[in-house]
Amino acid sequence: MGGRTPCGDPVADLALVNALELVTCGGQGETADEELGVIEDGALLVEGGRVSWVGSTKELKGKSFGRAKRTVDARGCLVTPGFVDPHTHLAFAGSREDELERKTTGETYRSILDSGGGILRTIQETRAASAATIAEESGGRVAQLLGNGVTTVEVKSGYGQRLADELKMLEAVGRLKKASDVEIIPTFMGLHAKPPEFRTTREYVDYAVRQMLPAVSVARTRPLFSDCFCETGIFSREECSKYLKASGASGLLLKMHADEFAESGGASLAAELGCVSADHLGRAGSEGIGEMARRGVAAVLLPGTSLYSSIPYADARGIIEAGCHVALGTDLSPNSWIESPQMVMSLACNGMKMTPAQALLGFTRNGARAVARKDLGFLGVGSSADFVVHSLPGYRYLPYRVGGRYVQRVFKRGKEVHSVQED
Repeated sequence: MGGRTPCGDPVADLALVNALELVTCGGQGETADEELGVIEDGALLVEGGRVSWVGSTKELKGKSFGRAKRTVDARGCLVTPGFVDPHTHLAFAGSREDELERKTTGETYRSILDSGGGILRTIQETRAASAATIAEESGGRVAQLLGNGVTTVEVKSGYGQRLADELKMLEAVGRLKKASDVEIIPTFMGLHAKPPEFRTTREYVDYAVRQMLPAVSVARTRPLFSDCFCETGIFSREECSKYLKASGASGLLLKMHADEFAESGGASLAAELGCVSADHLGRAGSEGIGEMARRGVAAVLLPGTSLYSSIPYADARGIIEAGCHVALGTDLSPNSWIESPQMVMSLACNGMKMTPAQALLGFTRNGARAVARKDLGFLGVGSSADFVVHSLPGYRYLPYRVGGRYVQRVFKRGKEVHSVQED
């Protein structure tokens, strides 16, 4: 990694210096805590795309590392790990802007879905689009996330709900992976909504298990995860159990949409099957949450969805007190078109009473847990050199001062992938 000086000292590829606050999020303990590892006047070195040293700028000046090939001066700025968004549905065609207006007149998410709107409408529009079109439209959303500090994002399929269209969606995700500087983690969401050509959910689940999973698990763009929507009136606990067990047998890691509108047993099923994460959890009971904590299942909370669907926020404080690691996600989708982690952090603090530290951990260290990545979400020796330079004086401003343009520079594996020129 890196070069060496004539005296033999290593030369870093990049040095970041003078950060007003360098937030490492480096605590790797097994308890859900608020350890941020804030370094004032912070500095770090990067070699070979990974962090090779972290400390203060004063300490760096006293070391004999040699002159870095490139120096980034973060004077007056906050530096955080790159944000990890562990829950999105950003690959789709079309939009549903009129449904927001319908909600203002009293219609609910469920009533819109039951009328053929919601997910079913997006399935229709996505099925009609080519992989190239889906990738092109979705690429703009990925670019917005990058501009807001996201360096890694999970992307679900699920708007095809038949084999040819799910493979097409995964092809679109593969195109995004090649075209974007953001690291994209694909998820196959085989059970999202029963498509209209199937009479019953049981019939569709059998199709997903027997026809889709075998093909998806060997697709050119192979998903890392398999996900399902465990919810009363959508897919039952038993149906999701069958699907997830088959997914695990196909070599996929497991995720779940669980207990969003009603307690359906999703949280306990996530624990029973060893899911990496259970997401939403707005109506999850304490018993299921306790089981998740004991099994190390990450809780991914989505306060933006509560805002858009007018449903209760998850009990973030209770989930944290139970011992779960709480991640946050944008849930970027046609229902909740949110491209700003900062906005979600603000909703987490104002709507769910998470602290600013907990909210930041939700998009860094715990977001990485929710996608099963140990090298992301923190800045420490050996971590991926993914970091963001914000024109803010400290991390507490992230959920406090929202709506402006505060991401100044974004680095992925030590390479600058986004920057904003100062006026």
